[in-house]
Amino acid sequence: MEDTDLHEEITEPGWTGQVSQRIGTNRGTVIGTLIEQGFRRLRGVTLPPAEVAAQLKTYVRNEDDDQAIHKILNQWPVVVLTGVHGSGRFSTALDVLGRRVGENIRQVRREPDAPFGMAGLQETKTGWILDLRAEQPSAGFGRELVEDADRLPEGSCLVVLMSITAWAKCGQGATEIASPLEGPPRKDILRKQLKQAPFAINIEKWLSPEPISRSLDSLLPAQVAAWANAIITTEDIERRNGRPASDASPDTDYFKGLVLEVVKAAEDWRTELLNWHNTHSDSAYRNYLLAAAVLEGASSDKIYEASASLAAALKETPEPRSGQQGLGVVALTHTANADLQPDGTIRFRYNNYAEAVVDYFLDDRPHLLEEFTRWTAAQVTTLGESDLAAPLAQRVSHWTVHYTARHRRTSLLRSLAEQWSSSYADAACDLLVLAAIDDHAGALARSAYRRWAKETDALSTDFKVVLIQAFQRLATIYPTSMLSRIAELATPAHQDTVHSDKATAAISQALNVLWDQDDQRAAIHKQLTQWAGDHSKPQQSAAQSTFAHLATRRTPNGPALLTDSQITTEWLTDMWRSALPTNAWSPIVAQAFAYWMQTALDTPDFSPTIQQIFLHAVHRPADPHYSAPRMIAMQNLLYSWTPAPPSQQPSDATQLRDQLLTRLRAEDPAAPPDAHAPQP
Repeated sequence: MEDTDLHEEITEPGWTGQVSQRIGTNRGTVIGTLIEQGFRRLRGVTLPPAEVAAQLKTYVRNEDDDQAIHKILNQWPVVVLTGVHGSGRFSTALDVLGRRVGENIRQVRREPDAPFGMAGLQETKTGWILDLRAEQPSAGFGRELVEDADRLPEGSCLVVLMSITAWAKCGQGATEIASPLEGPPRKDILRKQLKQAPFAINIEKWLSPEPISRSLDSLLPAQVAAWANAIITTEDIERRNGRPASDASPDTDYFKGLVLEVVKAAEDWRTELLNWHNTHSDSAYRNYLLAAAVLEGASSDKIYEASASLAAALKETPEPRSGQQGLGVVALTHTANADLQPDGTIRFRYNNYAEAVVDYFLDDRPHLLEEFTRWTAAQVTTLGESDLAAPLAQRVSHWTVHYTARHRRTSLLRSLAEQWSSSYADAACDLLVLAAIDDHAGALARSAYRRWAKETDALSTDFKVVLIQAFQRLATIYPTSMLSRIAELATPAHQDTVHSDKATAAISQALNVLWDQDDQRAAIHKQLTQWAGDHSKPQQSAAQSTFAHLATRRTPNGPALLTDSQITTEWLTDMWRSALPTNAWSPIVAQAFAYWMQTALDTPDFSPTIQQIFLHAVHRPADPHYSAPRMIAMQNLLYSWTPAPPSQQPSDATQLRDQLLTRLRAEDPAAPPDAHAPQP
């Protein structure tokens, strides 16, 4: 099914429903694995056969859909699969391509909303997936697909994934290559997923009850996974407590009760939690429930203490407690529909209940979002290196991405990343990367990152560093846009704003890491050239700050850019011309300039080249006019490197400075002639 793979959770050794379902909407797959899989897919490399097989393990083919798709592909090498979110487009593409081209399946690598052309798909006998599910191509896109279809190499084919509404706007004149997905009967999907359970289940007994069968009919394929997870986890909990689960007679009140629990769990317990909150208005109960949901699996004393700190974080006034200082752990745990385990830990009785509690709170108390996020971040920090810290960070991260996608808001994402940036930076970076590549939250998150980057002056140093690190990782799949984000963070909005040493180091490190990657270097070179030639101030500022950071790169032999055989003197001249601070002073440009001038002083072999670069950065013989702003900027840089007034005995540095200034002034066509120069 699309976007949710139950089998990845339930076939792991030692799987138990009590543990696996606690991670959140991604069914227990740890963040590192999700990021790795997402990067592999978005980088356009061949998808590993094992990963494809895992994706299709619970996939159920609809024969009518399949015949319609192959009918199109028998006539055209291109097919467009349309459907709504959760209709199974990506899984269907994998299934179709696997039978047509074998294991050579790749996703088209491209920046979101960038133009697409068949010319980039050059490999033969390759199955390509163009994922446009979150995009709206321009009008005429469908006709372009038809007209360019013959450009695909021999034996290759392309499957395009789109929404129904997007195709309706751009598919005119190309209806013959589109196939809307209906999907298989939902019972067949549930049956296939239940077969993947690590123990035998009486599947037909679960498919028969009317509350389940009625609900299944209205679901999309991807939504069936939640029901399978609810059934498997319910079976697991019942069996471990010595109860019969699906072995019981379907007519018993016991099994009917299990069916109702499954329905509530699959529907996120919303009605149940509404009734619970209407019944339990006391803050002691509510805060304990929420603390237990966030820290499920922790010891009872930790959860009890956390509920008190949560009350303080939410600015609640403690009410007078009754005998023995109020309600105890046993009463609070029982009321929260949880159990105190023999080892002293707290576990909820029902599948997906912890996640549902947090979701309910986030929906019910949006005005307390910031306080709750700050408290949650503090819990991760308080747990330190304990076994619970990492799972809690994973769980909260999944909740946050899910919330971002569902509510189409990034407030929780930013709040949590900011809170974690100072105390749990790795988790904050993982969270930002995960949100950016998520199928449903990705476009929204990346758009938000652009807004945040433009606020660079107002961001805390720790948050700025985490953003830079996330953008560096994301540049592997989105090189152009993420380089732009780094450049925006590196460019203060106001002249008097200076980055901290920590932020400057993070920017330099990110750019250096990317520059050292062969496939990224060409992209950065191209982007810098484009920015430098652009007349808009933001683009020129991006070129200035990015190049200046790269110009500070050092090698034992001198500036890395100067000693790189692949970099031409002409390009360096263009970039230094763009980097000259003609509008506002730039500390990083001054730092890079000072390093290059010191190199000219210390390494005589480099001096002529460096001087020529700086001379032509101000004025080339072919320039139509002499630029006074560039001349002034260069003069300011020279005096920043070696200030005036000079010492009584001029140093080598002042002599070099004055020598370069003299040469610069001589290039000015308006300068008066030297009276002592030889006359013609």
